[in-house]
Amino acid sequence: MTEAKGGLSREQKINLRTEAKAPFRFARTFIFGGLAGGAGLGLIVIIGRLVQSLRGGPDAPPLTESLTNLGVNSAALAILVFLLVRDLRGKEADEKVTSREEALSRLLVKLGPERALPLIRFRGVVRPVIVAGDRSFVERSVKAAEPYQATLRARGVSVVPVVYTDDPNAKLKALKKELQQKSSNVKGFGKGGGGGDEGAAGELPEGAGIGNSESLTEEDRKWRLEPGAVAEWEQWIEEQKEFAGMERVKRNVWVQIQLDGTVRASDVGTPPWARIVADLPPLDSFKTKVTDGIGPSV
Repeated sequence: MTEAKGGLSREQKINLRTEAKAPFRFARTFIFGGLAGGAGLGLIVIIGRLVQSLRGGPDAPPLTESLTNLGVNSAALAILVFLLVRDLRGKEADEKVTSREEALSRLLVKLGPERALPLIRFRGVVRPVIVAGDRSFVERSVKAAEPYQATLRARGVSVVPVVYTDDPNAKLKALKKELQQKSSNVKGFGKGGGGGDEGAAGELPEGAGIGNSESLTEEDRKWRLEPGAVAEWEQWIEEQKEFAGMERVKRNVWVQIQLDGTVRASDVGTPPWARIVADLPPLDSFKTKVTDGIGPSV
C-alpha cells in the first residue's frame, strides 16, 4: 500500500532516525568518497610515471620521486578507504538497530477490552521496562519493583509484563478462562461471547480500536502496560536477545527503553530496579529534557 499523503514510509523513517544518530555521516561519506576517488586516479597516473622511471630515458621522471609519490598516494588511498568503509559499516549497523526499534514501536499495548495503541504513542512520556519470561518470573520481578514504584513512576517507568505463550502456567490459565467463558455463555444463552479468545496470547478482538492517530491520555500511562499480540512481543524479544549476545536458552530477560524509543539496556534475570532509579532522572528534570537522561548502562 502507498503511504498516506504527507506521510513517511517505514524505510524513510528508518533512514531519518539513522541519520539523526550520526548527522555528519553523509557529509563524511561524500568527502571521503570524493577524496578516495581522486587518490585512486592519482595513483594510476603515478604508476604510469613509475613505469617510465623504470624504463629510463631522457624524459623519464626520477625513480625516487616516483616511488615517494607512490607511497604517499597509496597511504592516503588506504586511509580514505578505511574511513569510508568504517562509515558505511556504521550506517549498516545503525540501520539494523533502528529497524528493530521501529519494529518495537509498532508492538501493541492493550488499554482496554477493545482498545490498544502501538508503543510509539508512549514515546516522550514513558520509559518502558519489558519483563519477559515465565509467569512466575514475571510476577516475581514486578513484585520486586513495588518498593521503588513511586520513584520509578516519577521517572516515567512503566512495566510491560510479557508472559511467554508456551509457559504451561499461562496455557492452564487460558484454558480455565476459556472453560469459564463457555460455561458463562451456556448459562447466559451465548451473551458476552468472544472474551475468551483473548487468551494467553493477549490478542485483541477483531475491529478493536488500534491506530497511531489516537491520543494518549493520562490514564493510559499506567504502571503496568499489558502487551497485545504477545507472540509478536516474543519474536522481538528473541531478536533482542540475539542482538545483545544473550544466550537463547535464557528465557527470563528484561529490556529498558528510553523516552525516544531506543533500547538503553537489556540482560537476563530480574531488572536491577534500585540501579534504574539511581541512573534515570525524573521526567521533569533538566537532564531528561536535554538528553533524555540516558545515564550509564546497567
